[in-house]
Amino acid sequence: MYRIILFFIIFILSACSTYQDQNLFYQKELFSKKCDQDFFKKQLQAINQDDDTIFKGLNTAYIARDCKDFNLSNAIFDQVENSYKYDVDLQNIAHKSVNFISSTLINDGVNDYQGAWYERTMVNVYKGLNFMSLKDFSNARVEFNRALARQDIAKEYFATQIQQMRKKAEKEENFKQNIDQNLKIIANQYNNLFKEFHAQKNYTNAYVTYISSVFFFMDHDYQKASDLLKEVYAAYNNDKEIQKEFELFDQYSKALNPQKLKKHIFIIYENGLSPALDEFSLTLPFIFDQHIVTASVALPTLKKRKESFAYLNVFDGKNLNQTARIFDFDEVVASEFKEELNAKIMKSLMSSLFKTGLNMAVAKNDQSGILTFATDIFTAATTRSDLRIWNFLPKNIQILMIVNDGFIKIQDENNNAIYSNSLDQNKDILILIRSFNPIIPSEIYKIEN
Repeated sequence: MYRIILFFIIFILSACSTYQDQNLFYQKELFSKKCDQDFFKKQLQAINQDDDTIFKGLNTAYIARDCKDFNLSNAIFDQVENSYKYDVDLQNIAHKSVNFISSTLINDGVNDYQGAWYERTMVNVYKGLNFMSLKDFSNARVEFNRALARQDIAKEYFATQIQQMRKKAEKEENFKQNIDQNLKIIANQYNNLFKEFHAQKNYTNAYVTYISSVFFFMDHDYQKASDLLKEVYAAYNNDKEIQKEFELFDQYSKALNPQKLKKHIFIIYENGLSPALDEFSLTLPFIFDQHIVTASVALPTLKKRKESFAYLNVFDGKNLNQTARIFDFDEVVASEFKEELNAKIMKSLMSSLFKTGLNMAVAKNDQSGILTFATDIFTAATTRSDLRIWNFLPKNIQILMIVNDGFIKIQDENNNAIYSNSLDQNKDILILIRSFNPIIPSEIYKIEN
């Protein structure tokens, strides 16, 4: 009996977790720059035991990349991809139904994290960059092609997701009177959020396309590089930096002997941190047996985080240039959040609908009051949002391309030194600067080919 009670208590405690403590745990580990091998050992043990592989793997693999352990980073990213494949993409209908029911009856936190689509594409981007740092351009090509393919799959996914979720919700007996009306109330709460974030109308991540084009340029596949950058240029044709790079890529794709043309330096600055998730609660009316009762609904919301440096100064020995802010990751995150919002709201409303109905049914038949007390505790404890997220993606991305004249000096907007070096003028070079905030030293990834 005591074991059953203990199990029930542990289950409730795990179900009421928003995982915010885990988000902070990974952030602290990254910012400490300790590269603690004991940390990686413990995380790998959990990942190898299939313990929330995607959530733990995304954050751990990124920390390994920040530690410049590219092989470890890719090994963990591989396990994340396997989990996407077998635990998400290839889940059978029965398994998906069980997950849907458990997350509806309790909350999303009882199931393993499945990740956002923009996170999936960035897994392949960072694997590709890791391979580039390892001078393995052959495997890097595979990863950038996968990232591009995932973007196409994501577009198809979002075309059907909301419709499928609504069909599931409409099976509820009390759908019309309880779901539709409350959907409108909650939607009004989110209006200001999307004014602040400027969510895109269509799901795209132009950074994936751009960085893939840079890879193919450095890999001397100038035609594919030009074709990809043409897609970016179509969306950013008013931007001078994109226009300059597109004209150069187009020139190289048409040249008879492009290898004899000048080499270039590509500066990519990944700035700050993309939005975090937070939780808010609403008390909403529900109708049961012609009586109005109120119940709490917990929902996720996006929380903006700060950028690091407004821009970077780049000196090539002759001229001073500034990075141009092009790609806004806040918009990418907000776009997908908005696309899936109705599904999240409906699931949360259905969960509250079930729990409220359960509480009322128990209260009618519970003379002792013990079961009523227990169901009230269950409802309060499990009405929580799942706040798991890949913590470390950038807030925005800035770029700059200059001719490789054999020298580079990079400073922040206050002219504090970030990186300087002499360079091989016979190679194209990618210098990726990752800055999380102004206090923590920036990581520099120099890749040449």
